[in-house]
Amino acid sequence: MKQALQFLRLGIAVLVAGLVLGLVAFFLVPVAFPGTAAEPAPAPQEPALLAAADPTALPHLDPAAPAPEPAALKSVLDAALSSGGDGTTVTASVIDVASGEELYSRSGGQPGIPASSLKVLTAIAATQDIGESHRFTTKTMLKDPNTVVLVGGGDVLLGAGGGSASVSGRAGLGTLAQRTATALRKARAAGQVGEAVRVELDESLFAGAALNPDWDASLVTTHNISPISPIAMYGARATRDAKSARVADPGMHAATVFAKELRAAVAAAGGGMQVAAEVVRAEPGTPGTELASVASATVGEQVRFMLEVSDNYVAEVLGRLVAVAQEQPGDHSHAAAAVEQTIAGLGIDTTGMHLVDTSGLAGVTRVTPLTLARALEYAATSEHAALRNLSYRLPVAGATGTLASRLGAPGTRGVLRAKTGSLMEVSSLSGLTVTRDGRVLAFSFFVHTNDRTIAPHKGLLDAAAAALTGCGCR
Repeated sequence: MKQALQFLRLGIAVLVAGLVLGLVAFFLVPVAFPGTAAEPAPAPQEPALLAAADPTALPHLDPAAPAPEPAALKSVLDAALSSGGDGTTVTASVIDVASGEELYSRSGGQPGIPASSLKVLTAIAATQDIGESHRFTTKTMLKDPNTVVLVGGGDVLLGAGGGSASVSGRAGLGTLAQRTATALRKARAAGQVGEAVRVELDESLFAGAALNPDWDASLVTTHNISPISPIAMYGARATRDAKSARVADPGMHAATVFAKELRAAVAAAGGGMQVAAEVVRAEPGTPGTELASVASATVGEQVRFMLEVSDNYVAEVLGRLVAVAQEQPGDHSHAAAAVEQTIAGLGIDTTGMHLVDTSGLAGVTRVTPLTLARALEYAATSEHAALRNLSYRLPVAGATGTLASRLGAPGTRGVLRAKTGSLMEVSSLSGLTVTRDGRVLAFSFFVHTNDRTIAPHKGLLDAAAAALTGCGCR
């Protein structure tokens, strides 16, 4: 109902024209031919483009472009989605963005395991409830003359040194240490600080278990996730390398790095003040006086990072921050409930939805392909620019993130944008594309098998997405 009212207020023609103009601006960016899958770059390149790349050939985009005929589309997609063989279950939904009509459904209203396609819903909820331009603050407090408290404020993409122009590492613990050392010198000159200080860690922004009980233990040992904290470096990884191992205690790891940087900053300033090497956890709600702070990349930037590289840690933290924004405890159960509440509150059909996490790692999470397709349609046609921007934060076929080495053929490269999903016996692909006739479609495809393989039949999903993109279907 809410979505229908928005269409009435803005007019379908205006919404479609705006979307198409946005797509044109996006598609005019040159896209490099892919080689091997690219790792997320430590430097500020999002996405990284090769200077010698030729512009991608694009279909004509027209607000009045004809929509595919459902019967013709069914014939094309049924053929593509039926190639999995025995023991493979495929569900799907395709929606015409301009009209809101579901053009194709293959049990699209049946709840299934979305895997990382769930991050689309987390991205929408974080944008809606926290705000696209919001930045998370990491600060230090003077608890008493001998204690500095490092307070986690939700930034889990902190860097080790002086900060960076990239999303991961935007705020640096080295910068925070320098600012804290300057504040300590002033406080000591005023008689408020002693000759030695220690560092304590405050993680009280989040509550409950740091690991979701619905996650398989192997997800930790394979570095898909780590215990959730409101403060971490590089998404809880040991280094800025996106494939480096995740650390066992992300909050304490960040606090230890900060203490080391603070010792160096204090020593460089002279004066004889000492900083203890050991870091301990602070009691929640410890009062104090703020010494210094650093700010993260914006929520919009973090959402793009999360979607492009499918970062589970950032997704789980954003889910808990949605719960905090709703004045709920920052634990995994309230995070899942908060995301579900926000999606339902936007008028998106959540029939059959059962969320237990916000990254898609839990095999018991259930969402329908129809819900994901509707969510993408809603975001693309929203009256709010921040939600419309979600369309441009998805991985781009043949160019960026988890689609860098997928769907790179001329017909799909740079034209299709989608979130991938991979779990044991599960693959998904959910996104937006433009047909041969210039019609914008939202889609979501799920595959489930019983063969104990990880991310089965990705080729089937890619073939279906390519068929959808290349289909005039008249």
